[in-house]
Amino acid sequence: MGEASPEAKAAAAEEVVLNAAVAFAGQVVAAAQQAVSKADVPEALQGLMLRQYYLETAALCLRRLAESYEGAAADPPQPDLRDLLADGARRASEASAAVEALGDLSLDLLDRLL
Repeated sequence: MGEASPEAKAAAAEEVVLNAAVAFAGQVVAAAQQAVSKADVPEALQGLMLRQYYLETAALCLRRLAESYEGAAADPPQPDLRDLLADGARRASEASAAVEALGDLSLDLLDRLL
């Protein structure tokens, strides 16, 4: 049996990363639901707590993604990837800002309920 092509290796690596991301997301959801279910607070407050947990996790992941793209853009494996990587950094930063704004809204809702 011959060695896998570079394309096949890249596809396999991508699949591993995607599977790990899905598994991580599943763990985050389960942990959030478990933590909220243990809280001795009204149901409406539990929903806010759950959304805040999701938002904080998403914001952290998006910040790390932006940092990763920025680092890769600074020293790309191929020079022609620099612009694409920089675009990824910009988009991840924009998404992070949007999620953080949702987090602020969620905290405002929480303040009003308390």
